[in-house]
Amino acid sequence: MKSNIFFKKYFLLFLFCTSIVFSSRYFIDTKKSNVIWIGRKVSGEHHGVISIKGGYVDIEKKSIVGGEIVIDMKSIEVVDMSDKYNRKLEKHLKNSDFFDVDLFPESTFKIKKNHELITDENILFEGDLTIKDTTIISSIPTKISLEDNIVKAIGIVDIDRTLYGITYGSGTFFEDLTDRAIDDNFTLKFKIFADRNFLSKPIIEE
Repeated sequence: MKSNIFFKKYFLLFLFCTSIVFSSRYFIDTKKSNVIWIGRKVSGEHHGVISIKGGYVDIEKKSIVGGEIVIDMKSIEVVDMSDKYNRKLEKHLKNSDFFDVDLFPESTFKIKKNHELITDENILFEGDLTIKDTTIISSIPTKISLEDNIVKAIGIVDIDRTLYGITYGSGTFFEDLTDRAIDDNFTLKFKIFADRNFLSKPIIEE
């Protein structure tokens, strides 16, 4: 009986190791990666940064077969004004008018479709984008490169905030806003680095 249990344990370990060989997980380097956001209104625009909390990309042979990116919504920063006005806008973006970060501290993008890994060409990643507990199937154009066990992803995407219930200042939902109207779309510019050094990276629970 003990020998059977011993065999089963090591057989499962063998299967796990085999899966690693054929499907490699690249964990996001949160220190090297960055996301810039741009929000627009009738009278101008503002921009800032937001942090990636963690994530990974799964690569099997020459295809990206899965992955997840987790954004720390509490890390929203505004960088284009004086410190006083930056903090004021940050507070507004974090409250219930916009992203309500105390109630929804994370946003995620989960890759749901296999994509052939073609370097130096744009890939339209399809997956589930979740903001404020609302999930919408989205496509994100990304340029991918893979070199020395490091995946680099660069892209720009426009997101319609009203699809996630964020309607504050939207001319689509409110009249007579004049120069106080805020664009429904905001832009994210991202540069993401991920590597295979999974032993030193935090694991995102699936």
